This record gives sequence, C-alpha cells and structure tokens, in this order.
Amino acid sequence: MRAVIISDFGSVNGGAAKVAIESARGLAEAGVEIVFACAIGPVSERLDHPRISVEHFAGEEVWQVGSKLAAARQGIWNARAYTFLSELLARQPRGEALVHLHQWTKVFSPAAIAAAGESGLPVALTVHDYFSFCPVGGYFDFKANALCQRRPMSIGCMACNCDRSSYPHKLVRVARQFRSNRAMSKLEAPLFIHVSDFACRFATPFLPEQARHVVIENMIDEPKHSPVDAARNRHALFLGRFTQEKGVDELAKAARAADMPIRFVGEGPLTGDIARLNPKAEIRGWVPPERVFDEIAQARCLVSPSLWYEPGPLVVAEARSIGVPVIVTRSTGAAGWVADGEDGFLVDSGDAVGLANALVRLKDDERAGTMGAAAYRSYRAAPLTTARHVERTVECYRSLMS
Repeated sequence: MRAVIISDFGSVNGGAAKVAIESARGLAEAGVEIVFACAIGPVSERLDHPRISVEHFAGEEVWQVGSKLAAARQGIWNARAYTFLSELLARQPRGEALVHLHQWTKVFSPAAIAAAGESGLPVALTVHDYFSFCPVGGYFDFKANALCQRRPMSIGCMACNCDRSSYPHKLVRVARQFRSNRAMSKLEAPLFIHVSDFACRFATPFLPEQARHVVIENMIDEPKHSPVDAARNRHALFLGRFTQEKGVDELAKAARAADMPIRFVGEGPLTGDIARLNPKAEIRGWVPPERVFDEIAQARCLVSPSLWYEPGPLVVAEARSIGVPVIVTRSTGAAGWVADGEDGFLVDSGDAVGLANALVRLKDDERAGTMGAAAYRSYRAAPLTTARHVERTVECYRSLMS
C-alpha cells in the first residue's frame, strides 16, 4: 500500500503539519510506503525513513509571492502546483496507491484537490480546519468577533465583510473557495477524516454529499512520568497563538476578575491587548516542543477559551494526559473530552463571566487536585497514542482501496 501525503509544509510549524509528518512516520513504520509531497522547507528529519520518499515542490507561501495580484492568483489556482502534483500522481501504481491531503491552502491551492480527483486514485482529506467549505477557514466572523451563522458561499456569506484582514482579501478567498468547491464536487467518493466527534457533526452538512466520514483523533507525544499534582501549582495557563479567535483577550479579563495568576505562552498580534487588559499576566514566548509538557506541568489548569469552532485543540489532550484540569469552551472539539464539573469545566464561547467563575472554582486546592486526577484517569482510558492513530488510519486506507 502506498499513500501520497500532500502537505504545504515539510516541517512542523503548527498542528496540521505536525500531524501530517508524525502520521507519515508512523505509517511508514507500520509498513505503508509513503510519498510526502511538500512545498515549504526545511524538511523534517522525522521524514528520514526507508519507506518515505519526499517530493519537494519549489513553491512559496501564498502571501510571500511578490505582488498582491500574483499572490491572489496563486491562492486561487497554483498552475505550477497542479502540473507538479498531476505528474507525481500519474506515476503512482493503480490499485495500490491513494492520495491523502492534509494542507493545501498556503501553497498548493485548490489545484491539489483537482489533481487528486483527476488522478483516479482514492482520496482522503483530513479536516484540520474548515477551508474545505468556508472561505476564511474558521467559520468565524472576525469583524463581529462571533461565531458565523451564514451558509458557506451563500449570497450572505460572500457579501459579508468577515475576513480578519479586509473585504478585498475575503473576495480572493471566495474565488479560491469556488475553485475548491468545484474540485471537491468532482471527487468520486472522498473520505473526510475528522479530528473529533464534534468537528465531524459540525462539518459534515457542508461537505459533498458523495463523501464518507470517519473520526480519527490526532496523536500527542505522551510524557513518561506520573501525573502532576495540580493543586500544588498556582497559575492558569494559555498555550497557543495570541489571536482574536482564540479568545485570549476574554481570558485576560476573566483571570483579572477572578484574581487568578495567569501565564500566556506563545505569540501573536494580541500580545499588547493581553498586557493592557491584565497587567499582572505573565507573557512568555513559544517554548520548544520538547518543553511543552514541562510548561503544562507547572499549571493549576489549562484554559482553551476559543471563540471559533476549533476542531480538536491538542493542548487540551496534552494537559489531561498529565493530570492538569482544563477549562474549555463548548463550541470546540475538545468539549467532547471533558465531563463538565468532574475533570474540567465547560463554558460558553465569549462568556468572560463564566470563564472567571470557573477560574475561581479551581482556586480551591481540593477541587483542583480531584479534577486533575479525574482528567488523568479519563485520558488514560483512551489515550491518543500514535499507534492508535496509525492503526485507524490504516483501516481507513484499506476501506478506500477496497
């Protein structure tokens, strides 16, 4: 069996790239032959394996392609990428190979979907975000700072100035979505792989009718030590990008209202807003991947206050895997992992008061310790290991090939 994995990035720069690369490595170790097609380097050393061959497309990330017009043209349809992928897929053995798309919006464009569909090979797509049907990718109205309520690509959707940047930028994304939808409609029987039950239920109505759907949670690198005693820690933790849809400004206000020490680890455009809204907040830059669990282990709780329909934030699973309780918004895939009031708290999207109340409740040492232990037990009952991820992915591949 051979899988041609398509990913804009050849090294880890975010969750989607990490899953594509670690999945490729795990599949290769399980005996699957991998062709890893990527554009932006460097190429991760994790792809150095006898069963992995890397096909590198010499492309640039869309908004770094010189003029805005050239960038818009490439974002809507990358003709060179189409030729590259079409020729690559034409060389694959029929009856033995399939195509698995992870990420294509930064370089490959909807041309990747079209090339996959025209190849005649079975096609799987992992839904890391909502670019499969939403022009802005998050089904979120950045101007209103609220969850989107419009039908994707309806007149109301196309007319709405909801993009993070500007309306002209939104129109470029609408044009890209037209090309993406057209390519999707021509896929014979695509398999969409969702990273949580919530994401599957949410996205399915917007995806092609001829598609099949399955849930395979992303994997995490589990630490090899005992659970931490969260009650001994003092501060709440946010770990991720400091962006609008992540709800970091609401968390800064909530922590100040709850008089809870708070640490923000990451970077992004709202760094100044966090400092202004909560002068006592501790703000740190990114930590290396090997130190993520050490950072989480210092926290009393981890908070994921996302305002958008985030499919499955892995940092929540990472916290639970070492016994740190979590506070999560209900409109995310991670909410399905949490038993509200038992091993964490669920709050409504954008509810700063509810977020503050949850933080206040976790200031109690006994509750923090009990919830942390419950989170650890719950996670260990069904851990998100690479072995489990690979086993389910191979099952999906076999169903596609048959």
